[in-house]
Amino acid sequence: MKILVLGHSDSDGSRLANPRDGFPSLLQRMLAERGIQADAVHRYLYPGPTAAAFVAKQLEREHPDVVVLATTTHSVVVELVSNRVRERWGERAGRLAERAERAVARRADRLPPRATAVATRLRRAGRRLVGTRPALTEQGLIQSYEDCMMALAQAENVHTIIGGGIGYIGEIQRLNPGIDARQAKLQAKFRAAAQAHHFDWLSHEAVLGGPGTKDKYYQPDGIHTDERSHRLFAEALLPLVLARA
Repeated sequence: MKILVLGHSDSDGSRLANPRDGFPSLLQRMLAERGIQADAVHRYLYPGPTAAAFVAKQLEREHPDVVVLATTTHSVVVELVSNRVRERWGERAGRLAERAERAVARRADRLPPRATAVATRLRRAGRRLVGTRPALTEQGLIQSYEDCMMALAQAENVHTIIGGGIGYIGEIQRLNPGIDARQAKLQAKFRAAAQAHHFDWLSHEAVLGGPGTKDKYYQPDGIHTDERSHRLFAEALLPLVLARA
């Protein structure tokens, strides 16, 4: 069995101490324990105008039996300084600002409390001075995933599972007012699109217990989840994948 996961930086397990604890690898091992030889591969899917063409290309290349499309709302609900820098001063400046933002986010959980507080004040000052914006509009993100699902619907003999995202907590939540409501709105749109194509829908957030309860599964950056989260999601995926076996 070939399983193709189209996802993002949380779904691939790259932010875990051992990437093999990510749900694609876990799912592969769970199937092996049941006597089913499976090969699970993960590919990054960046929502946008070219996403559907990328999905079609991966379908042609991998010939999967099962596709798990793990959705993310990051490009809409998380507004970044780098997006505003790119808009004002061009792509090169935007890339530099983006690298700086990512570096700060990666190191935030490793700093002592006083340094963390200083970094937080600097981030907030930068957001006030330069401004922020999302990478995509809400409609652009919805349309991108709808186009991807259309490409998946046209594939023959492929069992598709759409994964709902987990949302964000902590500093990300505080820096982006209204993020929870926007996350819920977009996930409802994705679920409706999945149901229109008769795809399976599995909400990662719901698997973790929903708002509030899910918080204990996050890593300090408020974006990526831990090994327990990946195991719970793999366990929830398993019966949906077994239905195709």
